[in-house]
Amino acid sequence: MPGRGRSDWLAVKEDYNYSTYCANMAALVAWLHTDQVDWIGTSMGGIIGMLLAAQSNTPIRRLIINDIGPLVPKAALERIGRYVGTDPRFTDRVEAEHYLREVHAGFGPLSDAQWAHLAQYSVRRHANDHYRLTYDPGIARPFHEKPLEDVDLWAMWDSIRCPVLVIRGAESDLLLSETADEMQRRGPPMDLVELAGVGHAPALMSDDQIRIVRDWLLS
Repeated sequence: MPGRGRSDWLAVKEDYNYSTYCANMAALVAWLHTDQVDWIGTSMGGIIGMLLAAQSNTPIRRLIINDIGPLVPKAALERIGRYVGTDPRFTDRVEAEHYLREVHAGFGPLSDAQWAHLAQYSVRRHANDHYRLTYDPGIARPFHEKPLEDVDLWAMWDSIRCPVLVIRGAESDLLLSETADEMQRRGPPMDLVELAGVGHAPALMSDDQIRIVRDWLLS
């Protein structure tokens, strides 16, 4: 997504929104010259997937959404808002890893090697020898420009027709158990897998979590 990783930063910070993200992904799919794709999206990526899958003539053939749903509670957004858009500085990658372990504790019991991998790609070194997160702090501008409230995308969910796999961290505060239950009662054909000891969001790095995705796509 723009403003993350190696992607360019947007000059107009208000453009960090779902209209921009969906347009970017529609352009990417068109550039790939393919009629159909299988979509795997974690958190915000899952919302983008739902928005695209709900459109008529969607290119999404099968949808996997990781720990997100059509109802996102205000309390969870407030928690995320406490760290999204901050611009901490680290003396080295080890210090950055400690920070990531704290703010992303919901990822679950990752190994030391997995946390080190996340740190490797989540920060970059700058000219004055400190490390910063690989995102534009401006991504949080739209997040804070108006009071937070529950995000309700049930109408979008009900419009999706492709098969869906939902992966949920059993301790998640973004995809509540009652929301997952309601998703099974309405909307598209859906399979649900819950992961014990994980919050928001399953990192999809371990063999057992990767196998869930692979087996569902191959089934």
